[in-house]
Amino acid sequence: MGKNYSTTVIVAIAVLATLLPFFCNAADGAGFPQKPIKLIVTASAGGGEDTEARAIAPFIEQYLGTRVIIENQPGAGGKIGFEKFQKAKPDGYTLITYTFPKSIIIEYMDKPGFRTKDFTPVFAWSRSNQLLVVHVDTWKTFDDFLKAARSKTLRGGLSGRGSTTHLAGLIAMDELGIKVNWVPYDGSNDSRTALAGKHLDFTICLATSAIPLIQAGKLRPLVLFSDKRDPYLPDVPIPKDLGFDLTSFPGIRGVEAAPNTPASIVKILENAFGKAAREPLFLEWAKKRQTVIDTLSSREFARIVAEAYPKVEKFQTMLKE
Repeated sequence: MGKNYSTTVIVAIAVLATLLPFFCNAADGAGFPQKPIKLIVTASAGGGEDTEARAIAPFIEQYLGTRVIIENQPGAGGKIGFEKFQKAKPDGYTLITYTFPKSIIIEYMDKPGFRTKDFTPVFAWSRSNQLLVVHVDTWKTFDDFLKAARSKTLRGGLSGRGSTTHLAGLIAMDELGIKVNWVPYDGSNDSRTALAGKHLDFTICLATSAIPLIQAGKLRPLVLFSDKRDPYLPDVPIPKDLGFDLTSFPGIRGVEAAPNTPASIVKILENAFGKAAREPLFLEWAKKRQTVIDTLSSREFARIVAEAYPKVEKFQTMLKE
């Protein structure tokens, strides 16, 4: 028995010695990635979220040395994609991209099977602030708009109930003391079209989506709800220019890993996305699309997520109306 026992111990030690490098590599992220990475997009193909994901993906492939497979999961405003992502393995091979804080809005409007605070922020590359626009035949300044809004209830357009523009609109009008009859549409394109047809008094939308109609002379931007000026709309005032201190809530596009993803893997992904966001060809693409590149590290992205919860919670009742 002694001899057999000694043999067993020796074999066990040999097996452990063989496996030890594997476990060490898993812990420090060495060797990652070894297979394609799936990137869930919580919107239909062709939209802003999808377009940005497909634009940056080739550069991610270049720096990670593996394929990035885009998987669109647009159901229920992204809820289906978020719930699927919540259950993903924390190995770095399943990522998600969307317009933050869409996920937190869904949490407060519904009882979904996910929690944004569980996700692991990796990197964010762009922002788009909300813009208040009117028809060119109406008000010429934000002051003119405010005078009208305080004398009667205006009809405001939204790109969907529970959207980031819905939240931004509620916050802005609440802080300005204005009552609005909100009209939700299936998307920002529909709300802008309705405004261009004079079926609305104003609409709030992501700045990037309004630029074509503004340049065509059909819509007039009155204020950008932001702490920073938009480089593609340099003449559009921000609240502080007009003497207002309003809460800004930009739409942030970036990527997150599954809950409990090891820091070592997150670091590898963060470095790859950071380099991709600085690639000249990606920056050239962003300029043509008039997309504002404003990067956030994993740590900065996590801070933004934490700060968003109390802001959204304040308006959860109004979001459900």
